[in-house]
Amino acid sequence: MSNKVIVLVIILIAVSVFAWLVDYGWKHRYGSPETYDVIEPHSLAVGYRSEKLMLEQDDVFAQVWQSVPSVDLELAHQITEKPWPEGLVEAVSVQAYHDGSDIYFKMKWKDDRADTSVTLDAFPDGCAVATPVDADAPVRSIMMGFSSLVNIWHWRADKDADFWQTKDEEPQVVVDFIYPFEKEEILTVSDPNLESAVSDLLAQRAGSLTPKESQVVQGRGVWRDGTWHVILKRALTTGDPQKDSQFAWGERSASFAVWDGDQGHRGSRKSMSEWVTLQIERPETTRHLPRLSFLSSAYAGAAESETAESEVEPRVITILAERFVYTPSEIAVQKGELITIRLESLDVTHGLYMDGYGIDIKARPGLIGKATFVADKPGRFTFRCSETCGEFHPYMVGFMEVTPNSRFGIFVGVMCTAFVVLVGVVFKSANKNKGV
Repeated sequence: MSNKVIVLVIILIAVSVFAWLVDYGWKHRYGSPETYDVIEPHSLAVGYRSEKLMLEQDDVFAQVWQSVPSVDLELAHQITEKPWPEGLVEAVSVQAYHDGSDIYFKMKWKDDRADTSVTLDAFPDGCAVATPVDADAPVRSIMMGFSSLVNIWHWRADKDADFWQTKDEEPQVVVDFIYPFEKEEILTVSDPNLESAVSDLLAQRAGSLTPKESQVVQGRGVWRDGTWHVILKRALTTGDPQKDSQFAWGERSASFAVWDGDQGHRGSRKSMSEWVTLQIERPETTRHLPRLSFLSSAYAGAAESETAESEVEPRVITILAERFVYTPSEIAVQKGELITIRLESLDVTHGLYMDGYGIDIKARPGLIGKATFVADKPGRFTFRCSETCGEFHPYMVGFMEVTPNSRFGIFVGVMCTAFVVLVGVVFKSANKNKGV
């Protein structure tokens, strides 16, 4: 073989290798290709049952749970805030139903030992249900809202034992000394009376977990044969839609978490699920009754309620507010239409006051304001910012045009025309028969 052939072969090999490297580098310029399994969100039916539970120990295994559908949820490590947990509770089974006034959740998971006390190196078992306070808020993070407030019901085994099994007439004296700075207790303190085995909490982001002033959730747990059975109970609706999740008929989002004391779970160390869609069914006996529509905004002063027909759903109009403009700045509705104005701020605190209707909504980044009303006054109405938001605040205005319902007018006209034609036909037929 001649030298020219050898050189040509070497050049071809070098060019081929170089071309392969270029192709490989181009295809992987953003890293190695990844594949993902898309997990469809679970759905949990919350049906109507007439059985009312008083949270006796036997209620945890009541017959009603035999007919309530369940969903098995895979759990994952909490990774939004360090320290991360070392162990993992792999799954939890969840059931839910309502009796027309209260909603019940039952959570069940495997645990080889019941941890019901807190010591220096031991932690209690627990579980939690989280739901956004604003039903229309986008779900951004597990167990924490980030973009909106989240209501969390946290059951703990140690509180359950204290509340249900060892209720004392007198407060129990405990110690609070801090080792090694105190050799013995200096000031004794009293353990406050527990109102429930469940802590009713609020959170909007990691590190913002705060107990509510009013504790309105009850719960009870029983550990049996290596499994925890816990039920949580609360009214479907409360008088404080600003801080309590409201469970009206329809869809709501919920997330679930479990703490295993054996594995060092406490605080942010937990196992938790993805968001689940709750399908809350309307009781058959109240299907044709009016329902309460909770009108809420970001602040307590803007909360009110009104009744609406059960079959009528409001038209939702979202208005974005930023200095110093509303988007859209003009909206058009029909007279008599039930609408919900949803105000979302993109920068600072803004308001929306509707002239002629007396509606005042407030919103700030992360907290969305809402108001639902019937547009029963025709005309052109101005809405303006009711919160001082900067130097051009007075010029932040918009307009709502309420026009007569043309479709209803057409319907009435058609019906009147049909009635006149029918009367004419009847009279004509009568006169013809009289002539005969």
